[in-house]
Amino acid sequence: MAYVSLILLVLMVLLLIVAWLSNLFGIPGNWIMILILALWAWWQPSENLWDISWWTIAVFVALAGLGELLEFAASVLGTRKVGGGRRAAVLSVVGSILGGLVGAFVGLPIPVVGWLIGTILFASLGAFVGAWLGERWAGSEMEASLKVGGAAFLGRLVGTIGKIAMGSAILVIALFSLFL
Repeated sequence: MAYVSLILLVLMVLLLIVAWLSNLFGIPGNWIMILILALWAWWQPSENLWDISWWTIAVFVALAGLGELLEFAASVLGTRKVGGGRRAAVLSVVGSILGGLVGAFVGLPIPVVGWLIGTILFASLGAFVGAWLGERWAGSEMEASLKVGGAAFLGRLVGTIGKIAMGSAILVIALFSLFL
């Protein structure tokens, strides 16, 4: 039975890492990590060597909420502050998801960090292009559209880094809780 628990533990840690990485693509990876950890806390008996407390899960919820707040505030409020409209905001989100996917493949040739940097950079570029297209589509002048696109780029970059930082904290605390 101990072998089954060990195999499930390894599988859970791998799933946590995949969920953390999914933040790069606009997927709510921090919340997926919390779901995985909550299922683990519910399933594992508290006397198990590799358990996690519900108080720790509550801390993770607070960290994930902070990450969402950072991402929302940086991207939406930054774009709206410079006059971006709803169309620009929607296309910015679509562009950032598509850009993140492209960036993952573009960065692959660079070992270890290439796809990570590529994903973040191209997601930000996708947000720029989406917001710029949205503003141009709405009839804005080139200068105003570029300003909104620039705000979308910066907002996506800062928001993603903030969300990944919160996800990193969740991942590290979870691993320490499980193994120490």
